[in-house]
Amino acid sequence: MSLNVDSALMQAEQDALRLQQQAEQEAAMAVALPLRFEQNMAAFRRYIPHIADTYERYQPARPFRFFCNENGQPNLEWLDDGVAVYGNEPYLICETLVTEFMEKGGLSKFSFSQEANPLGFMHVEYLNKLNAYLDDISETETQLEHVPNEVPSALVFGVGLGYHLGYLYERCKIGTLFLFEPDLDLFYASLYCFDWAPLLDYLHQENLGMQILLGQDEESIVKDFASAIHSRGSFLIANAFIMWGYQNEKIKKLIEKVQQEYFLLVMGWGFFDDNLIALSHTINNIERGVPFLQKDRRVSPQYQRTPVFIVANGPSLDDAIAVIEQNKDKAIIISCGSAISALHKVGIKPDIHVETERTKVVYDFLVNLDDPEYLRDVLFLSTDVIHPDCATLFNTSALAFKLSEPGVVLYRNYFPGLQPCAALGGVNPLVGNIGVSAPIHLGFKHLYLFGLDNGYKHKGHHHSRLSSYYNNEESAGTLGEMMYGDSQWRREGNFGGMVISNAMFDTSRHVMEQALAANPDVQCFNCSDGAKITHARALPSVEISFSQRVDKTALLGEIASLCAPIPLSKEDFSSLLDVEFFNIFIDKMMEEWQQPFASRNEVNQLMLRNFGYLAQIAATRQQHITQTMVGSMNYVFTLLSSILYSFEGEEKTLQLMKPAIALWLEFLGKVKAMYPRALDSVDMIDNEVMALFRKKAGSKV
Repeated sequence: MSLNVDSALMQAEQDALRLQQQAEQEAAMAVALPLRFEQNMAAFRRYIPHIADTYERYQPARPFRFFCNENGQPNLEWLDDGVAVYGNEPYLICETLVTEFMEKGGLSKFSFSQEANPLGFMHVEYLNKLNAYLDDISETETQLEHVPNEVPSALVFGVGLGYHLGYLYERCKIGTLFLFEPDLDLFYASLYCFDWAPLLDYLHQENLGMQILLGQDEESIVKDFASAIHSRGSFLIANAFIMWGYQNEKIKKLIEKVQQEYFLLVMGWGFFDDNLIALSHTINNIERGVPFLQKDRRVSPQYQRTPVFIVANGPSLDDAIAVIEQNKDKAIIISCGSAISALHKVGIKPDIHVETERTKVVYDFLVNLDDPEYLRDVLFLSTDVIHPDCATLFNTSALAFKLSEPGVVLYRNYFPGLQPCAALGGVNPLVGNIGVSAPIHLGFKHLYLFGLDNGYKHKGHHHSRLSSYYNNEESAGTLGEMMYGDSQWRREGNFGGMVISNAMFDTSRHVMEQALAANPDVQCFNCSDGAKITHARALPSVEISFSQRVDKTALLGEIASLCAPIPLSKEDFSSLLDVEFFNIFIDKMMEEWQQPFASRNEVNQLMLRNFGYLAQIAATRQQHITQTMVGSMNYVFTLLSSILYSFEGEEKTLQLMKPAIALWLEFLGKVKAMYPRALDSVDMIDNEVMALFRKKAGSKV
């Protein structure tokens, strides 16, 4: 009995001592935390001022209290449910977490497959060479199976109280950290608990980057991440170290969303040759006097509620043709790209035809209809980068500048005194995107989508069977295989069931959804039996029936009146290319890449520095140079980074980098030779794919 009493007394003494120590630690903590907050806020004010602005007078939405055990490690308890952020040993928990991810995790991988190059693009040639080199050495070299002590980028989901960040940087030098914290209150608490100030000083001294994204949800995270990574260099998506700092439903959903849509971060980069063609087409279209849509001009209110049929060439168009035919006089019909061949076959003439692809194949496809009179009185609507011969096929044409292309920035930066012209975003990757964006921009409020499937349900039925894709059976199979690609995903169908999609279709759908979300006054009805489009209401085409005829002549005449030629010539643009400055930029990069490298981080830092040059140029009137180079630099640096962080042994890897760097230097040399001819780069090449769209003699169609 006495033993039990002695044991109880001893336990009581230990509990009392522990509580006393805890009280002393909490008293010390109460003094230390506000001091740390002030130091951290001063550091953020110096390095990342918008964070300091956010938390200057911040009031938490959810009440909490700081506490600690006798170990003195600050923890946080939410007052509404009594749940703490960490267990009894916050530091040990966070250190163990980092160790687990470092030892058992790896780096994200992003690869590009060998690409056919029928147009002989120099960019594609060198990307294929780099790809082939990476494939060759991957067969013989030992793959990196762990997280190295230097990584180009990291994605950390959840700041918590920040402790894991200290342990992470102790073990790993991170070129650029992307830090996601959906809970603004938790980040606020970390300003009291974690020593941000010395970490920010270290990042500044070592020229390491940190992008902090606060308050994101599933709807905004990918868009905000894309914006953040674009500012440092989108190539950083390759070889990223990924971990979470704590787990709850919000964090899990954010991670899932980024994983699902990671592919969007690599879509639409563009490349050097493509940008030269675009610039040349822009100048040729201007010089030929093709009218450009004026900025902020819309159709008058009396026309804005006119039904607009946007007709794309998806498989489900076949079942909607009868409805389009029945209502063709009661709606404006916009044909998108190859859909015009399906309409032509059944004798329906669109009112407007849109295109987005810049190469000569667009012109050749239209000529292949072999019916010039059919096209004459259709309004041709496209962007400045379209092949300049296209407008010759139509009596009336209207162009808008395409955002993020060299032409629009040249025009805006150097000719501010001329009439401002419209610039459209959301017009790619597929022609259906301009089919949606253009009428929204013009002011139309009622859109009906036909054949905008963004996928297919049956592999043999990849486009409308009425279109030129099915001019002969053998070619239809070949064109289908070209379209399917390697990645095939299942997406929710507009009328139920599932649809087979791929990266291009999925990106196109996302872009449409963004356009509709940005224009909530637009009613969009998806009549396509394809992928579901958020913000578009599913409507079976058989339910459509209009009674009022549309005065198409007056309406199309009004659209044409919103446009005017730009009174400039090629000579007005020639000197603006600034070949001398371009050469200085390329020479500087070539000189830097010929230096010896002592570590992976040095190579990664040079890629970041090169992207820094692009950012500096983008802030000047030479912004078009950034637009011309940024896409190819992202692609090449993605592959260089993949070689840099795929193999064991830093010294050996630096040797493996030498042939890849030599290819990059060759590429820059050719870029330097090609750029002075930027205004003489109209695409004149016959794409061999056109042969697949032509009817075979004696074939049944």
